Amino acid sequence: MNITTKKAFGKPLLYKGLNIYPVKMKDADEFYDAVQCLLLPKNDFQQPEIIRMSYFLFLLVMAQNDGGHEILDKLISLYRLVFKTEDIQISTNEKGMALMLVNGISLHERDFDNIKTIISEQNLIDLDDEFIDPGTKKAIQEARAFMAKRKTRQADLEQQIIAYHCKSGLPYHEIEHLTLYQFHKGLIRMDYILSSDAILHARYSGMIEFKNEQDLPYWLGHIEEPKKNEDVIITKSAFDQQMKKLGLEPSSNKNNN
Repeated sequence: MNITTKKAFGKPLLYKGLNIYPVKMKDADEFYDAVQCLLLPKNDFQQPEIIRMSYFLFLLVMAQNDGGHEILDKLISLYRLVFKTEDIQISTNEKGMALMLVNGISLHERDFDNIKTIISEQNLIDLDDEFIDPGTKKAIQEARAFMAKRKTRQADLEQQIIAYHCKSGLPYHEIEHLTLYQFHKGLIRMDYILSSDAILHARYSGMIEFKNEQDLPYWLGHIEEPKKNEDVIITKSAFDQQMKKLGLEPSSNKNNN
């Protein structure tokens, strides 16, 4: 099992002789603006030549077609943040392949994809570019919009910072130096601890009962990482189980009778 504490302690990750640093809260505004260049939906385009492109080359093509340099400006700003250097150059070679020089070290299209993944994991950004057919994607978007209307509106980043300060007692100038990973994971753990305390309180006061004592929450209990779109997509097996709980027969079984 690969155990690492680098993200928890906010340590950089070494890649091809270059340190890739997690972004700190003080740079959150700049980061969230710059990282938009990695959120462009490449696979939404229907042209086969675009789908076959690497994401790096796709950005260069988009920048040329857009008639401006905003996409590349964001990419350079992002790389300045994560590599902590001003020495960044972007170009294409005679074969039309995209290249980037960071502190004199050449990075190719495959390196770009690897770095993109590292940025995603270090800073808790969903950069998954897997293909989802348009019908499914529209259904997911509509489901999210519907659920957003039913849920309590979540605090924005500024309110989360204030909540973190109030609950943890950490001064604002120290919160600035937390990484995005440390801050957001800290909020999740704080919420888990509060929920666990409330449930245990209710348990010991006799307000609720647990058939299995092992189901009792624990402040250091494991927090499962959410799977992509699991809040709006239900598998057939999970659907069938819910139908059985309600005393209803799954539709597929009815068709077989």
